[in-house]
Amino acid sequence: MLVAAIWLLSAGLIFAQSGNGMEKVKKVRQDEVPAIVQFSLNNEFDLAPDAGSWSLRYLKSATGIGTPVLLKPIAYIFHQKKDGNKIEIQYSPSGTLQHARGIEKSGETQSRGL
Repeated sequence: MLVAAIWLLSAGLIFAQSGNGMEKVKKVRQDEVPAIVQFSLNNEFDLAPDAGSWSLRYLKSATGIGTPVLLKPIAYIFHQKKDGNKIEIQYSPSGTLQHARGIEKSGETQSRGL
């Protein structure tokens, strides 16, 4: 049994050192969201950044034993309920729109002639 425990521990250490990360999501406060992301939300959807809640999707990876864990932001996600619709808008850390659900960008309905 001791041999099995040592084997599992060494396998775990090898996996942790391989640099393979684990993707996670956590809620964040508005003041933790980059200004460029908040500006993009307001500019593209005419929504106030404080009108909903924010989440951060990030990659958590270990660089090795005795070294700090690296956290790499992947996307900032804005959530809001408006008129019974669930809105979800996702931005890259640089402020580029990745996807939106439940809402159209400001001006899209006018450009389609609706």
